[in-house]
Amino acid sequence: MKRYGEMSRDELLSEVDKLEAEKRRAEFPSQTEMLERKIWMAKAYTLAAESFSPGIYAVEGYSEQFELNYVNGIMAWGRMGSEDESSFPISMLRRI
Repeated sequence: MKRYGEMSRDELLSEVDKLEAEKRRAEFPSQTEMLERKIWMAKAYTLAAESFSPGIYAVEGYSEQFELNYVNGIMAWGRMGSEDESSFPISMLRRI
């Protein structure tokens, strides 16, 4: 199997569809969470990392705002509230 970074956009979208089908069939919460993470990662590779500039973003599944400091590859690095530096796949971010 190819790594996500080696896949074409069409291959990534096909992988997302496959993972979403697996997620619907998952029997345990831990399976669902793991597949959801894989989906976010695959989706991140379909986005242009350079379009994510520093600023304030909402993160899917979190109520606090995320202050994006920089992007490294497909990962957005910054702070959420008073927490230490954390990261999320860029696909989880929505500009506020």
